[in-house]
Order: sequence, then structure tokens, then C-alpha cells
Amino acid sequence: MKIAESQIEAWERAKRMAFWDQGKLDYAQWLPAFKSGNTNVMRQSINYMRAADLINLVGKRQFIKAWPLLRNADELNESKKAILDAAWGFYVAGDVSFPVSASAARFHPKKLGTLRVLAKSSGHESIYQIAKMTGRDYRRVYDDVMDFVADGIAVIATEIRNGRTSKVPRLHGLHIA
Repeated sequence: MKIAESQIEAWERAKRMAFWDQGKLDYAQWLPAFKSGNTNVMRQSINYMRAADLINLVGKRQFIKAWPLLRNADELNESKKAILDAAWGFYVAGDVSFPVSASAARFHPKKLGTLRVLAKSSGHESIYQIAKMTGRDYRRVYDDVMDFVADGIAVIATEIRNGRTSKVPRLHGLHIA
């Protein structure tokens, strides 16, 4: 397994913080144990490693996929959980207050792009305006927003603007409490 220099540095620091009493544990042993769901390894890693080191060692894409499932494990430090929730929200939607959602972790990159634009919007932009902001076809953005609604991430308000009906998507946790 090839490991980058930044990962070597992160591993040495993380190992001292989380596994100081297990001198022979190396990255090649830790990663499969973490990914396979070894409860002790996951708990120690999440509770004692720096969040940035943990994400660096696991990989951002793997973190995005795994965190919604890992965060419900027993005996996790609430402060660390909040930090990792914020990191997950930032990586997925571009906003640290975006709530963790297992469904958002499986979105394809263009749908995540729509989610990020929607998260950065004021909550007053119509689907048409969101489509223009993303540079994508209205129908594709409409389908993305309908998927967000189906997954409980967003709601749609219907407003009359200049005599026309506009559909305005709003995200839970960002635009609505």
C-alpha cells in the first residue's frame, strides 16, 4: 500500500493520539480494521484522532460515504461528532450546518453540485435560477431537487412572482429550521 508523505505525518500523529499503547500498529493494519467496522478501532480513531487526520487517512470520498453510518455508533465523543458532522456537511454541501444524511452520501457529483449551489443560495431562488447558477438544464436540476425532497433534505414552496408560478427549494437545516 503506497502512502503519501502527508498521510505518513498524519498517521504518526494520529497513532500517538489514539493508539499510543499499541506500538506495532501500522497504517496498513489500521485502515482495513477501520473500514471493516472494527468497533474498538473506530471508536478510538474517532474519539482521539484529530478530525483532519482521520479524514486524510480514510480519504475524503470514503469519509463522505461512511460518516452517516459511523456517527451513530455508541460511545462517541459528542464534540468530535459535532466536528466531523461539520466537516461532512462542508464536503457534501459546502456548508458546515448542513445536516448529515445517508442519502446525500450516495449522490453523483452533478447532483452534489446542485446541492452545493442550493446550500449557498439565500433560499429565495427558484429552481430555474438554481439551474442557471449551476449551468445545467432546468429538467436535470428539477429532478435533483425532487430527489432532495423525496429524501427529506429539502422542501419546495410555490410562489407567485410577476404573475408566474415559481418553485422555490429550501434545505432543512439551512433555509428552514
